[in-house]
Amino acid sequence: MTFVVILVYLFASIPVGYIFSKWFNKIDILKTGSKNSGAANVISNVGSLWGYSVGIIDLIIKGYFCTLLFQRLDFSEIYFYFSVIALILGHNWSVFLIFKGGRGVLTSIGVFCGLGLYFEVLILFFLLALVGRLLIYKDSAFWTLIAIITLPVLMIGFERELNVFFIVITILFLVILKRILSNSPLSMLSHFPYTFINRIIWDRDIFNKEKWLEQKL
Repeated sequence: MTFVVILVYLFASIPVGYIFSKWFNKIDILKTGSKNSGAANVISNVGSLWGYSVGIIDLIIKGYFCTLLFQRLDFSEIYFYFSVIALILGHNWSVFLIFKGGRGVLTSIGVFCGLGLYFEVLILFFLLALVGRLLIYKDSAFWTLIAIITLPVLMIGFERELNVFFIVITILFLVILKRILSNSPLSMLSHFPYTFINRIIWDRDIFNKEKWLEQKL
């Protein structure tokens, strides 16, 4: 079964955003915009069609379908845990990109839905993604952080099983860790703790999003 977990990691490591950007559009997404291979960066710098395609693959195939498959294969609890976590590890730290990758948000949402957390996902989507982002403050990175903090509380309210809670907590930790390390972990040390705080709250090294995306630092 250890071999299966490794295969899951390798599958999740397939850098769809990088492939779509580099192979089909001659754009190195790891050197563009936010410098990660996730759907949002592809949408902003390659095109909506490519970016949404990346998002669907990350959400539906990597996250949702794989989680359902693990359940159908009747993995033991411990192997199910490591297999699901391997999806996030592979996406965030792809061996094919020298351990760079995406932020893991869409893949995580797919996993959460595969685990049956539909109510939690819907509540967070409507309250934070729609109401919060559209009516209060537009920056999605901030609302993602709020969602990360809020999700465990909602799970307690819905009385989710303890093993599912542990999986979700581990995934949220990995998403936060990716924000902190980004794809350039050493650069954080030169302006610590300023960069550290900005990465946790805003998922970038500085407060100004426009300057960060344009790299006018």
